[in-house]
Amino acid sequence: MRILLVYIHEDEKLKACLESLKKFSPEIPVDLIKADPKKTNVSEEEYQKYFNSEKFIEDVMIWHPDMIATENWYEKLKKYYDSFDVIGCKILYPDGIVNHYGGAIRKDGVGCHPHQFTLNIGLNEPLSCAYVTGPSMIVKKKVWDKIKSYDFQFTYYIDADFCFQARANGFSVGVIPVELIHSEGEDILKRMPQWKTAQMQKENYDKFTAKWMQNLGELR
Repeated sequence: MRILLVYIHEDEKLKACLESLKKFSPEIPVDLIKADPKKTNVSEEEYQKYFNSEKFIEDVMIWHPDMIATENWYEKLKKYYDSFDVIGCKILYPDGIVNHYGGAIRKDGVGCHPHQFTLNIGLNEPLSCAYVTGPSMIVKKKVWDKIKSYDFQFTYYIDADFCFQARANGFSVGVIPVELIHSEGEDILKRMPQWKTAQMQKENYDKFTAKWMQNLGELR
């Protein structure tokens, strides 16, 4: 397995991120790609280029520059590596509160993180879930070789759609109790006016529910 880290700015967050990886998992190769900050789907576009290149020869873990590795995280990852085909990790805010432990889709098609803002209690076993978020997602080569592409009609829901595609192709999706810290830095979406963000969320929600209507209809 390799780590793929797409970044925009060479700042203190990126430095801290790389130092944590070097400290707690020096044996894992890290591929760094500097991206264009003007693109909305900057990360996914760069990931796709990488996955479709000759460099993609083994499983890849997606890493963000505002993520920090924790002690023994890689040893735990190896323990649970065969739990699912598409894997997510336990993402914590810097204060230890849970950010993500598996995504869920409500019966109206809205995606959510049901454990977000909760205390880090329990959540110690692998959990099958509707989707996992992009930061810390492990894209196994066998999955990408089958799916071959992100669906770029989405800005929001792109991670959920990828996981739905994986499941539709017979792969399993789930999260494992490997703790990583994510401070959620600013990106182009978060710098947009609130009305524009809400509009994009609504448009992407409509596209997602239309694409996966049959699957979502089973829950309604």
